[in-house]
Amino acid sequence: MKGKNTNSLSTRIVFLIALVSLIITFGVLSVFEKINREAFYQMEMEKADIIAKTIEPLVALNIYLDMQENVNQIVLQLLENPNILSVKIATPEKIINKKLSEHYKENQDGSFVVESTIFQPDTKQKIGTITLIYSNKKYKELVGKHASMTLYLLFGLVIVFLFFSLYIRKLLSPLRTISKMLKNYTPEQHIEIPFASQNNEIGLISNILNEMQHKISEYAKKQKDISHYLEEKVTEKTSQLRHQLYANSLTNLPNRLSLLKDITFFDNTALLIINIDDFKEINDFFGHFVGDAVLMKFSTRLIIMVEQDKNIVVHHLFGDEFALLFLQKPPLQDFIRIAQKLNGDIEKMILFHENNEIGIRATIGGAYQTDGGLEKADIALKSAKKQRKSFLLYDEKLHIEKQYKENMEWVKKLRKAVEQDMIVPFFQPIVDNYTDKIVSYECLIRLIDDNKNIVNPYLFLNIAKKSRLYSTLTKIMIEKSCRHFEHLEYDFSVNLSVEDILDNDIVDYIKNKIAMYGVADKIVFEILESEGIENYEEISIFTKEMKKLGCRIAIDDFGSGYSNFEHLLKLNIDYIKIDGTLIKNLDKDINAQIIVEVIVDFAKKLNIFTIAEFVHSKEVFEKVKELNVNRSQGFFIAEPQKSI
Repeated sequence: MKGKNTNSLSTRIVFLIALVSLIITFGVLSVFEKINREAFYQMEMEKADIIAKTIEPLVALNIYLDMQENVNQIVLQLLENPNILSVKIATPEKIINKKLSEHYKENQDGSFVVESTIFQPDTKQKIGTITLIYSNKKYKELVGKHASMTLYLLFGLVIVFLFFSLYIRKLLSPLRTISKMLKNYTPEQHIEIPFASQNNEIGLISNILNEMQHKISEYAKKQKDISHYLEEKVTEKTSQLRHQLYANSLTNLPNRLSLLKDITFFDNTALLIINIDDFKEINDFFGHFVGDAVLMKFSTRLIIMVEQDKNIVVHHLFGDEFALLFLQKPPLQDFIRIAQKLNGDIEKMILFHENNEIGIRATIGGAYQTDGGLEKADIALKSAKKQRKSFLLYDEKLHIEKQYKENMEWVKKLRKAVEQDMIVPFFQPIVDNYTDKIVSYECLIRLIDDNKNIVNPYLFLNIAKKSRLYSTLTKIMIEKSCRHFEHLEYDFSVNLSVEDILDNDIVDYIKNKIAMYGVADKIVFEILESEGIENYEEISIFTKEMKKLGCRIAIDDFGSGYSNFEHLLKLNIDYIKIDGTLIKNLDKDINAQIIVEVIVDFAKKLNIFTIAEFVHSKEVFEKVKELNVNRSQGFFIAEPQKSI
């Protein structure tokens, strides 16, 4: 009994020791396995996170510079890594790129998802996110390999439990060594992990850590290079923006803003502003490409004219306007002499386009005063234009203040006329040259003043535009003209400026009134060709809309300056009104007759009616008929009247 009990007790002790050993061993191995699983998991996550954070600066730079193709290349390079299953790069507004690896379906279950924020270069402003789906294949392989080893260890530890703690200590010592070595790791230093030759998890981890160090070092170097590149680009862009801010984009000369800065910096300046006369006609006749070439050639000639005087700086203010700034004011007589000589040299200037000679004329305004020089030179230029002088020096005796007061008085008169309903249409008949019968009327704006005098529009229309009353006058003319012809069996025409056509409120008002009075099939809209029709797209939309409603379109003042036949083709018009400058001397001017013949012939081929304006005598009327112009309008036919 005793032996049996002893055996039973020893067995129980052995069993208990074995059981406790197994429990302890199993518990230790379970804990160890869990720790390693988490370590492997964290390691794989960190690898994915490092990849995402490493490419973030490069992606941020390409997004910032709007280099979509580079972003696409980065994504494709990432997907070459078999562990990366998916890459998604997105901004708050849109997904810039999203691609899946060919291994995505095989490995997507349980894969790691890493998201990294993209910051704008050199700022903390968030501009997007990078989302990576990282394969767990390597993680599973590590976990599976570790599980197999654990089973072998568990079996061995049952036999040699006493050596278990020593083995664990030995097994874990490399990890402790590695962790100590990596505790204060920085990308600038390289640590050689001494266990890379081991053919186990420690060796694998060591190799991976060595590779990661190499990649981190490369990425850190690239990041420094990117930062340096970004700094250079920012410096270059800043320089470009500064240049664009102070230079004209066409001629590369200092612009108006640069002129203002120079005037402020230098305290004893004088200024000449040069405006090319009738430059719009060059644009209309030859096209804007040639116009730009003329401006570039003119600026080059201008620089050559003054290059010997280092005191003069040439500026290109805008369009056809240039300026010469004298950094130190010369004697007044020399200043005037330079301006006059400059004007003479410009008049002798001949520019060539293909086989065409393009003559240049200019008007110059000068200011000898430093204070407010730009404004005063501009006033002198405008005054020279009005007086048809080639050069005018600003003088207090120009009475600019008086002109401003007169303009203010006209604004008051206009407002009063609008309030008292004294803006009225007058009607001038248009006759058919083959039947001599009136076929339509042009509605012309007039103002009735306090003394019942009839005021012509040339006295107040420009002021109306400056005072923002122009659209009000247009609406009055549209409403009164449509109402007048509602029950008359005549067509009628109303003048519209390009400004009117580009005003959506005016266009809606026109549609409303022609529908209200039912005059869509009677009304003709006359568009002023002399204003310069440049907004083809918007004007074409207007003409198409009006013609759909049954209205017709005329080009007014055609032939003034360098008219552009392209208008006729692009705008699909019904009438050409030949400008009075060609018609008024048509019976005597052979050149005018040739031009009118060309216009009539061209119009007939396009099935467009022609109307001669300014027919003021019988001789002109007969010549208009002889040249086969369809219709006539002018004082010889009848003057504008308040009623039909």
